[in-house]
Amino acid sequence: MTIPRAALLSAAAIAAAMLAACASGTATPRPAAAAATPAPPPSEIVPLPARPAYICPNGRLVEIREDRAAGTLAFVNGAGAPETTAFRAAGTAATYVAGELTIAVAPEALTLAGGTTAAMACPRRPAAPTPGTLWGTIDKRDRMALPEGSRARILLADVSRMDAAAEEIAATTLTTVGNQAPLHFLLTYNPSRIAPGRTYAVSVRLTFPDGRLASVTDTVNRVLEDGPAGPLDLLLVPARP
Repeated sequence: MTIPRAALLSAAAIAAAMLAACASGTATPRPAAAAATPAPPPSEIVPLPARPAYICPNGRLVEIREDRAAGTLAFVNGAGAPETTAFRAAGTAATYVAGELTIAVAPEALTLAGGTTAAMACPRRPAAPTPGTLWGTIDKRDRMALPEGSRARILLADVSRMDAAAEEIAATTLTTVGNQAPLHFLLTYNPSRIAPGRTYAVSVRLTFPDGRLASVTDTVNRVLEDGPAGPLDLLLVPARP
């Protein structure tokens, strides 16, 4: 059988085209490589150092920066305020002196004594929600200055029953010494008194030194619904006459 010359030329052309395609890599297109995902830019948020903080019974928050190697302790008084530096007392590991004031640092409390302030122990503020402890701030809607000796009573109560008086679980009282709102508080309670399915709330009553009611919380500040509570921000409104 004789193959027509035109057919031979056509087959040769097809074979040449296939060889050229293989040589150039275009016979079987490959999927393009996925573009690499650019790395996120570095965070501009600089974490602040975690300093030990203590809440005193007058409503003040005390943050310290202790350098045991150098034998110094500094009270961190806030942005723009000068720091108070104390020096380690001779023969001690964690007791410092600043003028007439003596500061003893322990894992759970800071004890202040001497000077014009009566001796007091300031419990350490937890770094995270902790069973048996509630802490936070108390602020006022009005800007009226608090006279020295004003008292803020913080109450944790079971308010589950609408037809009965709230059951007190724990309470604490702060007495100011010239400091103003916001006041800091720390309230301890017995975790065994907290029952599932019950409703608990924190309230505050602020009184003047003569006992007159000055401000109160006017909302239900529920706590412990999902376990230990973190920092609380409580707002006071002027008491009705």
